[in-house]
Amino acid sequence: MTKYQKAIVIGRYQIYHKGHEQLTSRALEIADEVLVIVGSSFQSRNIRNPFKWTERAAMITATLAEGDQARLRFLPVRDYYDDMLWNADVRRQVSACVFDADRIVLVGFKKDDTSYYLDNFPDWSMVEIESKFDINATALRNQLFAAENAETGLASIANRISMPVREFLNDWSNSPEYAVLKAEYTKIDQANQVYAGIPWDIIATTVDAVVTVNNHVLLGKRKHFPGKGLWAIPGGFLEKRESLLQGAIRELKEETSLNVPDDALRDCLQHVKVFSHPRRSCRGRVITHAHHFALGTPWLDKTWPEIKAADDLESVAWVPITQLPALEEELFEDHFAILCNLLSIQV
Repeated sequence: MTKYQKAIVIGRYQIYHKGHEQLTSRALEIADEVLVIVGSSFQSRNIRNPFKWTERAAMITATLAEGDQARLRFLPVRDYYDDMLWNADVRRQVSACVFDADRIVLVGFKKDDTSYYLDNFPDWSMVEIESKFDINATALRNQLFAAENAETGLASIANRISMPVREFLNDWSNSPEYAVLKAEYTKIDQANQVYAGIPWDIIATTVDAVVTVNNHVLLGKRKHFPGKGLWAIPGGFLEKRESLLQGAIRELKEETSLNVPDDALRDCLQHVKVFSHPRRSCRGRVITHAHHFALGTPWLDKTWPEIKAADDLESVAWVPITQLPALEEELFEDHFAILCNLLSIQV
C-alpha cells in the first residue's frame, strides 16, 4: 500500500455523515496526517450552512479514536464564490503544512457535478474511492429542519450518521441557533411553494446598492427571514418595468431612506458587477447586480447623508470598511464576498 505523509480531504461536512467518514478513514489508512479542508467557513449561519467550522471539526473529531484525532489538522476555507481565489487559499493553507519531501495525496469521491473541485488540483496525486453510501447532506439537513421537532428529525437520519454525530446534533438542537434556522427553513419552504412553477428569470434577478463615503459603507440589519438579524447590503428583487439602475436606487431608498437625490446617485455610480454563483443564496437560483455608489462632495466633508431604517430593515448604519472583516460571520449570504470584491478588501 502506498504511504503518504499528508492526505487531503475536502468537504463542507454540513452534516458530517457516514459517507464523509469513509473518506476520512481511507485518508487515515494511507497517510501519516490528514489535512481536512473545511469549506464554507466563517459564514453566518443559514439552512445550507448551519454549523460553524469549529462545530464541524468537533463532529468529525468525535467519531475517531484518540490516536486518530491527533493525526487530523483542520484547515478552514471561506466561500469566495470564485474558483481561482478558493483554489489559491486551499493551496496556500496546504503548503503551510507540507514539507518539501512530503508525498501528498487528495482523497475524494466524485458523487456528482458538485465535486468538480477535486479536478482543480491536477498536480496532486489522487485516490478516488467508491462510496458505500447513498447519502446527501442537503437531504439530511432538510429532514432535520422540516421535521415537527428535533427528536423526530434526528430519528429520520439516524442510520446515516454515527452516534457521536447524533449526540452532537441532539445537544445542538436545544440551542437558539437551531430554533432560528428551523423558522428560516419554514419561511423559505413556504416561499418556494408560492413561487413553484414560475420561471426563475422572472423572480430571481436582484439588485444591490453598495454606497460608500468617507471610508464607510451603508449596511442594514435584516428584519425578516431569511437572514433575520444579519447585516446586509441594501437591495431586493427587480420589478417588472424598471432598469437595473432604477431598481437598485429604488431598493436603496425604500430600505434606508438615504437622503441623496437620484441624479446625484447616478453621477456617483462607479461600476456594476454581476454575482451569479449557483449556490450564493439559500432561496434558489438568484443572480444579483451590485451597484457601487461612491458619494463625493459635499459628503466628503463629513456631512453625512441622513439614513433611516425602513421596509425590510430593522436598523441601518455607516460601517467603517476596515471593520468589515470582523463582521464576516454576521453578514447575509455572500454579501461579505461582494463587499470584498467591490471594495478591494484583502482577507
